Amino acid sequence: MKRAWPGLCLLLGLGLARAEPYREFSAAGAAFNGPGRNLEAPDTLSAVRLGLLGPAQSAAGRQLQLGVQAAVAEANAAGGYGGLPFAVVFRPDDGPWGVVASQVVRLAQEDQVWAIIGGLDGERAHAAELVAAKLWVPVLSPAAGDRTIDYANVPWMFRCLPDDRSQADSLVALCARQGWRRIGVACEANRDGHIAAERLLEAAHACSLTLTLQIEYAPADPEPAAERLASCGAQALVVWGRPATALPLLVRLRAAGCTLPVLAPALLALPEVAAQDRALGPLIVAAPADLSVAAPATLGEHPSYVALFAYDTTQLVIAALRRSGLNRARLRDALADLPFAGLTGDLSFNSLGGRRAGPVLMRARQGQWVRWQTE
Repeated sequence: MKRAWPGLCLLLGLGLARAEPYREFSAAGAAFNGPGRNLEAPDTLSAVRLGLLGPAQSAAGRQLQLGVQAAVAEANAAGGYGGLPFAVVFRPDDGPWGVVASQVVRLAQEDQVWAIIGGLDGERAHAAELVAAKLWVPVLSPAAGDRTIDYANVPWMFRCLPDDRSQADSLVALCARQGWRRIGVACEANRDGHIAAERLLEAAHACSLTLTLQIEYAPADPEPAAERLASCGAQALVVWGRPATALPLLVRLRAAGCTLPVLAPALLALPEVAAQDRALGPLIVAAPADLSVAAPATLGEHPSYVALFAYDTTQLVIAALRRSGLNRARLRDALADLPFAGLTGDLSFNSLGGRRAGPVLMRARQGQWVRWQTE
């Protein structure tokens, strides 16, 4: 009789046993242990430059610029940096996400900025992150919720928005509290939507809820998904996508007579969405912050969460620079450790550079976002 291979027996035994992680990655952190903290600040500066990376041709891009410029204007009115003004250097990232890498290089090396604020979605934030890891320049993403940004283990990257997992958890937990046991899910067919679908499935399993339908809808033609959602036998629906694609789907859904509550991520927590509350019906969002808080007049009458987070992110960078001095490595350390309370609440980071604070459940009512109250 042939003897079993020892290696095969070992593999079979390992397969039967429950695998446990050798080390919890999130507990290890992403500290920077390299050189540079002893470098002296240059003495020939005429301004302290901050990099701004975002789309020039979109509403979100304009809100991003508005938030950053408002924070810089306030800082300069208060004396700037030891008498030097802060200056914003804008580099557009319109077009394919691959353009981000070249723009980060230009900001860091040609423009000599001390930090870069930008990355409005997961793809662009990841592209900026890869370059920051080589050039050793802090990058802060004010409006991307992709949790995998943190798990790239790059100590120079900071995510300022509550992550997609916390948004999914809060939406699914609401369903459980309300007794909505069957949920229909439609996510936009792009990278962020695919990741969101995984997060929602994980959250549903944790709450023992059933996804009666889980589909991806085409960005170019989202409306056909409305018929499938309306007839899936769910008690509540989750629609996860950008406003340009999710809103046509919701309008079609309501036009078909569907009155089910719809839950959505931070992407839809926008003033223009709240303004359509009658047409969109019951809509609850995992907002990135309490959007009912008053904002400075410099941000306009109805700023989006992008403007609010860009404003807070810029104020954090300025506060950190005043603590660290003009040194990128020490600035990175200050960003990681500096407690900061802004319009969007506590802006502090875990060991991987992800924002600790979670989302706030809000609903659209009379054209405004108000905190969700159990009904």
